[in-house]
Amino acid sequence: MSVNNEPPAGRFRITVLAEGKEQTIEARGDTNLLVQLQAAGLYLPAICGGRGSCGKCKVRILSGSPEITPLDKAYFSEEAIQGGCRLACAAFPREALTLSVPEAGEGNFAILNSFKAGAVAVDTIRAEPQAVEKSGESFARRISAASRRLSLRGLRQIAKLADMSAGAGSEAVLNPYVYRDRGKVVYISREKRDLFAVALDIGTTTIAMALVNLQTGQIPGRLSVINRQREFGADVISRIQRANAGDLDALSRRVRAQISEGVAALCRDHGVGPEEVCKAAIAGNTTMVHLLLNLSCNTLGQYPFTPVTLDAVTFHYNELFEGGPACETTVLPGISTYVGADIAAGLLFSELHKTDAPVLFMDIGTNGEMALALPGKITCTATAAGPAFEGGTMRWGTGSVPGAISRVRYRDGRFEVSTIDDRLPTGICGSGVVDAVYQALKHNLVLKHGGFNRELGITGLTLAKNADGEDIQVFQKDIRELQLAKSAICSGVDALLHQAALRYEDIKTLYIAGGFGYNLDFESGAGIGLIPQALAPKVALIGNSALGGAVKYLLDSDSPAALDRILDLSEEFNLAEDKFFQKIFIENINFYIEKESDEYDD
Repeated sequence: MSVNNEPPAGRFRITVLAEGKEQTIEARGDTNLLVQLQAAGLYLPAICGGRGSCGKCKVRILSGSPEITPLDKAYFSEEAIQGGCRLACAAFPREALTLSVPEAGEGNFAILNSFKAGAVAVDTIRAEPQAVEKSGESFARRISAASRRLSLRGLRQIAKLADMSAGAGSEAVLNPYVYRDRGKVVYISREKRDLFAVALDIGTTTIAMALVNLQTGQIPGRLSVINRQREFGADVISRIQRANAGDLDALSRRVRAQISEGVAALCRDHGVGPEEVCKAAIAGNTTMVHLLLNLSCNTLGQYPFTPVTLDAVTFHYNELFEGGPACETTVLPGISTYVGADIAAGLLFSELHKTDAPVLFMDIGTNGEMALALPGKITCTATAAGPAFEGGTMRWGTGSVPGAISRVRYRDGRFEVSTIDDRLPTGICGSGVVDAVYQALKHNLVLKHGGFNRELGITGLTLAKNADGEDIQVFQKDIRELQLAKSAICSGVDALLHQAALRYEDIKTLYIAGGFGYNLDFESGAGIGLIPQALAPKVALIGNSALGGAVKYLLDSDSPAALDRILDLSEEFNLAEDKFFQKIFIENINFYIEKESDEYDD
């Protein structure tokens, strides 16, 4: 009897070459390749969430010939199409295929996991030698006399005393070091040793982790990865939509697996055993927290944008993650649906609740969050900057990967570029786009309203060629997206100041957090109007303040109370309902904005 190895009707065998491995999947003819490759666990960047508007989910057909679509023609040259290039979101298998998934470079994404910290108290874990005499009273009662409620982790540590005393004489006195975190037993050892914690920042684009020494406050290890939820869309709206369409479990599994792998690698690479990690703290925006905890997103994306929770959530590490430490883990609390725990952690890190003068805080990235702090009050808001600052939706846009154009200058009638790691150009990241547009404005290639100077015959900005000889360009659509994003940011600042009856000169410091701000040329940023000219000299770059806030929460015993204070002081300012923001947003779309905030009227 013969065995039929052919797929059933309407299904086709797809052989995929990706990341140096070969994988065979059975694909349906009525579902696009992007969805089916994702379901098989393969990663393709799909910044637009598979809607066909970003052109990033490129595959190369090696055998077979799926139909050439209008989207393929829009994003690929005729030569590339003939070479097998297709958009996975537009390709439907009609026969058996062999295809390759090009390396997107995102495994080497330059992720900011550093922060500029001041003095942080290191006082949460206390280690004291404690005499324990043999008696009939339980070890637990002698060690934790003040409490009759114990954690299982603490009880397992206390059980070590039974092992230590088993071979000792009846009159022996044990003198172990007992480690307590805010009064709770977390570790017991014969000798004094260092204990650790893990801090995490789950960003929309990236995930950053830090291994923290709880005795010294030092950070012996850091690890950063691209958030692989990115294949479901670059922004929170795309991911909310995908979660509500049935992909919530998949989104949650993606991020949990990455954290499990990352924490295990971080500990392994620095010789830290799982039981030496006593606690973990996680910061992230409200959507990322919902996806991590596998909470319904059905009301996050529709008015009045109601979250399941904004409160701190505490759980055992192994309830969500595989392997690793058996420790208490806390997801930090958020302020509102669109000003989440990442911003609350950033405010804790920069100590805005202690300010004695007006200060601004901005985190510029996929989402644009900001806060205005006055003595006794913090006003927070968020504006939809979109992925333009990370190159997400631009034709040649890319993340901060090797080969991304990150610096641009215009000299002698041509653009000169610098790339990350000095590699051959592959695309252009957010800081490079800002540089390119600013240089074009300075040299009259682009006009103040954002259009190309047609009198000079300009129809695009050609920055460099890639390895295939293709021109890496900034198109009119790219500039329009940058205008909208930069107007959203600077108009948010203007609206915050207007609402508080303040001017630029009243601001003492402008704290800028996040990777984009850290790499931004502030002459270019101020030149296009992203940052008001008057505030540029007041900028203080603080790096990844969300990760820094999570570290501070782990080290400083006063941090939980300080975080509660920040939440009490904070109120949300809804830009969507503010008439001034709506008015000034239109005015700020033009480049070269040089206005004082008190020039504006209601």
